Amino acid sequence: MNAALRAGATVLCGLALACSSAMAQEPVRTVVEPNDTADTTAAFDSAPVVISASRWNERTSTVSREIITITPAQIARQNPPTTADAIAQTGLVHVQKSQLGGGSPMLRGYGANTVLLVVDGVRMNNAIYRAGNLQNSITIDGAALDAAEILFGPGSVQYGSDALGGAMVFTTRRPTFADSGRTHDGGTAFLRYGSAANLAAGSVAIDVGSDVLASSTVISVSRFGDLTGGANFMSAYPTFGRRDWYVERIDGVDTERANNNPATQVPSGYAQINLLENLHWRLSKGATLEYGGQFTTSTNVPRYDRLVERRNNQPRFAEWYYGPQLWTMHSLTYRTGNGSWLADEAAITASMQYYEESRNDRPFQNDLLRSQNETVWVGSLNADLRRSLSEDPSAEIDLYYGIEAYLNDVQSAGQRRNIVTNVITPAASRYPNGGSTVSSAAAYAQLRYGFSDRLTVSVGVRGTWYDLRSSIADTSVFPYPFTDLSLTTSAFTGSFGATWVATPELTLHANAASGFRAPNVDDIAKVFETGPGVLVIPNSSLGPEYVRTLEAGLLWQPSRRLSFEVNGYTSWATDAIEVRPSTLNGQDTIDLDGTPTAIYANTNIGQARISGATARLQTWLVSNLQALATVSYTYGIDTDANAPVSHIPPAFGTVQLTWREPTWSVGAQFWWAAAQTFDQIPMDDEAKIGINYTQDGTPAWRRLDLSASYRPLSTLEVIVQMENLFDLNYHTFASGISAPGRNLVVSVRYGW
Repeated sequence: MNAALRAGATVLCGLALACSSAMAQEPVRTVVEPNDTADTTAAFDSAPVVISASRWNERTSTVSREIITITPAQIARQNPPTTADAIAQTGLVHVQKSQLGGGSPMLRGYGANTVLLVVDGVRMNNAIYRAGNLQNSITIDGAALDAAEILFGPGSVQYGSDALGGAMVFTTRRPTFADSGRTHDGGTAFLRYGSAANLAAGSVAIDVGSDVLASSTVISVSRFGDLTGGANFMSAYPTFGRRDWYVERIDGVDTERANNNPATQVPSGYAQINLLENLHWRLSKGATLEYGGQFTTSTNVPRYDRLVERRNNQPRFAEWYYGPQLWTMHSLTYRTGNGSWLADEAAITASMQYYEESRNDRPFQNDLLRSQNETVWVGSLNADLRRSLSEDPSAEIDLYYGIEAYLNDVQSAGQRRNIVTNVITPAASRYPNGGSTVSSAAAYAQLRYGFSDRLTVSVGVRGTWYDLRSSIADTSVFPYPFTDLSLTTSAFTGSFGATWVATPELTLHANAASGFRAPNVDDIAKVFETGPGVLVIPNSSLGPEYVRTLEAGLLWQPSRRLSFEVNGYTSWATDAIEVRPSTLNGQDTIDLDGTPTAIYANTNIGQARISGATARLQTWLVSNLQALATVSYTYGIDTDANAPVSHIPPAFGTVQLTWREPTWSVGAQFWWAAAQTFDQIPMDDEAKIGINYTQDGTPAWRRLDLSASYRPLSTLEVIVQMENLFDLNYHTFASGISAPGRNLVVSVRYGW
């Protein structure tokens, strides 16, 4: 076992043994940190209800699977620059970054488009969410959240396709109605500065409400400069992560320039704006009509890991950037709790989403800028209902059921533009240039039966129909072997779980679930160089992938001041989709811009097995000193080929200590990750040696942060953090950009 893993396990066990003498109370499934305004000698807050397990509010003590909740208070205290960073700060989710404007969460050996993102009950994953690492989580504004929940393991019963590793469920800021005849108003604002990327960010949230109408408005702006990694490079890999050069166009000529500070990753900066408007209209005492509108866009986002590539001893690219990432969603929800023969509560949501993105690259000393542009329209309809079936007051029986339908329309185009003459010529599009559509319809039901206040059992089933169609209108720019792609499939998924309060101090839970994922347009139809010398082409025979998961866990809470939770799982994947070598018209290589390039394709590999465990300890060591420790371990293998699979990070975790007083706090946070050897790197990632990985794989790393907060007024708080105190230069697993070096972060928050 790796030394870092042993250290994390030792800390967890040691803290548990040191604090095992406190009084008992009824356990809960998830423990969150105390509110900022809580007495520092108070116990942990009782766990909140969660919605991710059934799409309705449900007590965590009845949930038979691993779920963690991120609250606005935690986000405010931890001061993350993006929502992806807030997810990573749980200590139980690894987040990969190919560039500063990125963040791709990995859950239980799955990542990218096998992890589902849900915002206010609407799925974000669209037909072009890619199999490689995603940056879409950063489009969600952390300052606009009421809660974020991470549901680990297959969530296909509740959410359908894509939720193989789990689902990340975000709830945005809900307006507050005022008492009759009165008006409610309030809000929050913050400013943040971070030295490592010269970050400047600000946000303002305004709440206004009467007894009939209520509104929440949030505006957030952030600007990141080029990110500076640590100045102390690893002695075993002194060149890994160094940026000794960059490309600058001087007098119309691409020129390689020496970088005065090799830790500064040039170029990596970008800017982003987020807007949110939630407007609720109270139709009657138990019914509301809710409009939700979100908009986000960015400047160009440099793809840093591609900009450090070299070929023939010179830079490969002069430019490589994502164009402005635009996403907007508008939804209308009718919500009622008045009850009828159909349901006690119901929520019906119609939504529309629009995505716009592009990839742009230009080789070094070449005047042709290639652009691949995509637009996606998504329409969806959800109806979620809950009905109590219990007539016996000693039993609690709830039925959750509903339907979902959605339609995606994808348009993709490619061109090359001469940046000197502005002459435009055709180029291969990333997706079929004749357009693509993806449609799906599903129905689900889930029954939760409380046999007593100690035993709860839940069982669920979902049926899903899925259809994909793509058309290739022009084969002159790429030698497609076909002109049409289609896939029609269906699947039934299920889950069964139970929670048992064995003693007042100990709760046990177990869950069995199946999940499926139908290939989207990115999986089945893209043409794209995913890494140096690796071209992924369409695979017309690609089919769905399936997973079956068993998990079990326990929560030991002998007092209100100590909680220890551990979860273990094993997943069996069938027809798992992985990138594997392929051929095009009988050839295994193709000439790409004058360079022989290996041909790969997404392929159903057969069988894979993923196992792992997580543990979380939270306690008060003394009256004012709070401790938190986490550890996460995952192992995955393609059992047919005896080869590693993607999205399997090495063991990682955190140990945090915080001293809290009524108006101030100080803390220290230790973050660590174990090493991963070269033979554990997925086949299609081997071309990224020197960029994402060293020649030996992923080195272990450790980081120490310090933090302090002060509240001079009940409405004003100042938070100061010093991250990466020893200024280490390191990459998190599979990342193409170094993590921030020594980073002074200052935030000022005000509420009224």
